[in-house]
Amino acid sequence: MTVKRSVSLPDDVAEWLDQQPNVSAAITAAVRVQMARRHLDEVLRRVGIQATEAGRTRWRERLATPIPADALAEGRRMLGHAE
Repeated sequence: MTVKRSVSLPDDVAEWLDQQPNVSAAITAAVRVQMARRHLDEVLRRVGIQATEAGRTRWRERLATPIPADALAEGRRMLGHAE
């Protein structure tokens, strides 16, 4: 089942959506990401971990750092042996 909604959006978001081949799919994907984040925050909270914006920023920065070539090669080697 689907439901039609009407929303007001900032200009930059509306312009981006105008470029998407399927606006409904783009919005659905974005909302599902937000839903998953909230679910993860709740799971972490239940086990005693309070996710903060500062902590999220640290992880984003850490994940944005390129994986060293030797570590990447070793991971690929290990995956090759796992098959």
